Amino acid sequence: MHTPNVVVVGYGYAGRYFHIPLLTLTPHLRLYGVVSGRAEARAQIRRRFGVKTFAHVEGALADPQVDVVVLATPNDLHAPQAIAALQAGKHVVTDKPMCLNVAEADAMIAASHQSGRLLSVFQNRRWDGDFLTIGAILEQELIGELFLIEMAWLQARPPRGWSSEHGRGGGKFLDLGAHLIDQAVTLVASPVTRVYARFHSGVWPNDVEDHAHCIVSFASGVDVHVTTSSAAHMQARRWRLLGRKGALVKEGFDPQEQALVAGDIGTASEDSKYYARVYRKATGQPTETVAETVVPTLPGRWQAFYDNLADVLQMDAALAVSPESSRVVMTVIEAAQQSAQTGQAISFESPTVE
Repeated sequence: MHTPNVVVVGYGYAGRYFHIPLLTLTPHLRLYGVVSGRAEARAQIRRRFGVKTFAHVEGALADPQVDVVVLATPNDLHAPQAIAALQAGKHVVTDKPMCLNVAEADAMIAASHQSGRLLSVFQNRRWDGDFLTIGAILEQELIGELFLIEMAWLQARPPRGWSSEHGRGGGKFLDLGAHLIDQAVTLVASPVTRVYARFHSGVWPNDVEDHAHCIVSFASGVDVHVTTSSAAHMQARRWRLLGRKGALVKEGFDPQEQALVAGDIGTASEDSKYYARVYRKATGQPTETVAETVVPTLPGRWQAFYDNLADVLQMDAALAVSPESSRVVMTVIEAAQQSAQTGQAISFESPTVE
């Protein structure tokens, strides 16, 4: 059985610390090459990984040995590079966000259908330990019927480089919001009916938002509050969920990123102080008495994304992150941007879901 050859385009933070290490850990995919415009980076890549290097993405697309292209490039390049790669007969994975808007998402999906090649988006935080744990708690119905989720990812530092440029897809809401909204639509699994957002700017000298708050309403009656910030000097709870029978609170961030940057994802470990807390009425006690249950965090496993990709290419498995599901994320992001500009909520006549 042929092991697919994969080229990673980009040797910045995502390419260097996420995609390349995870690919080297995936037994049924082969890291074949890396694209970098920097000569010193290409030399380092050859020494460290012993793989082929390309100065330009066009060189990788022209190589008949390349089966899969992973785009770890700035957000504004995802759509044109993905479409070019698909038209060249390559399977494509883009880093998140999928692209800049719904029109680009539609063009990418159309190119995938026309070429008969796979298109997916690196929504690795579907395999965060906290996300897996919360999903398990909801499946067990420990807090009853869900009606509110609050999700926050707050920082206090200005975006740098292209991440500070609106035209290039900068700003925390598009960057981290793509993860949070993907988690929201995956957890709720109901059509999106309404989006309202407020963006705040002026803290840092750039043209992207500094703070964003978005409310996504679903047909099931669940509201999800998504907050991202580069101007917050304190961290809000990462998760708070309210159900008819109880509540769930989860602090802290998944440790896999820190472990990858340190060089070994196998060392990822979460302090027990960040474990989820479930609060319910204490059985047989007065109404106001609440019982707390600590739920240890399930192990996260970002490598599952690439394990699934290998299974799809070699065993015709179902794709875990479909481009259609990422199109829903782009629909919500675009609606939030429009809402923030107009001050009005955006409602969908036909609920948005795939």
